[in-house]
Amino acid sequence: MASSDLIYQYKTTCNKLKKIQRVLIKRFGPSVSEVSDEFGALANSFNEAFQPEYAAKCYIGQSKCEKLIGNDTGEVEALLRAARSFRTAHAKQERLRVSNIAHAYHEGAFRCYTQALSRLPDKSVIGAAIIRELKEISPSVELTSDFSSPCHRIADLERSAEESLAGRDYVGAFEKLSEIYDDVTERKCEALYQDVMRRIEVSRLLLLCLLQLPPSVRYDHKFIERYSTVGDAGRESSRPDGGQPLPLPEELVFLLQSLVVSCQAKDVESLTAVRDEMCERQDLTSSQQALLKEVVAKYTK
Repeated sequence: MASSDLIYQYKTTCNKLKKIQRVLIKRFGPSVSEVSDEFGALANSFNEAFQPEYAAKCYIGQSKCEKLIGNDTGEVEALLRAARSFRTAHAKQERLRVSNIAHAYHEGAFRCYTQALSRLPDKSVIGAAIIRELKEISPSVELTSDFSSPCHRIADLERSAEESLAGRDYVGAFEKLSEIYDDVTERKCEALYQDVMRRIEVSRLLLLCLLQLPPSVRYDHKFIERYSTVGDAGRESSRPDGGQPLPLPEELVFLLQSLVVSCQAKDVESLTAVRDEMCERQDLTSSQQALLKEVVAKYTK
């Protein structure tokens, strides 16, 4: 369907919604559920046509229909889809490198997020997730949730560590990652957070290579020792309490061992070779690759 046809259909559906809102005796007006479904179908069509800004408007229309029906869950879901579509529209502008990018789409997303929050209780899991999404486009917003869980705390600390890395506050990043590590190991729930613990293992080791911190209460001296010898001895990653080791890929462990040994020997040539191999790996995050380059730069000065 052509864009002009979609827009015409959108306007027609909006008129149906206006008619519903004006009609006092709803049975003589259009079916609210049918209009809601029309908005949803139109949103899908606009998404397929790569027009997320119009999809967002359709979802807003759908949320109004769900509110008229009294379906709070449907209203919140539609508002969240609208917010995410607005964000997609903003990202589309950035990819196209549009000059003087307007913030109207982020403002639209903000309004949808806050409206969705107003329909939820304070201690809602969904509410906490919405606040997280909202802070991605408006970090300074002063909104908090009374809902708390280990997963959310870990996510907050990991995001805060990423912000510290971006600001080159490497000690602060190490402290936050160590806090996650301590929290998970103390509760003996590593199996639930294997991906997180793998990321933290690598990031903490890179930070130690960069900072050359002495052993302290924040990390066991055996943590760096496990990677100080290339071979089988260091192949099991960290668990200071003797519990089940974290399953890092053997190839990655070998490279991390080579990195630590090269740093200790100040062997710039080996360090550069290790960096080149590690940067080709898909299991390193962008921040870890940036840290790796910082480590090499430190020893090549």
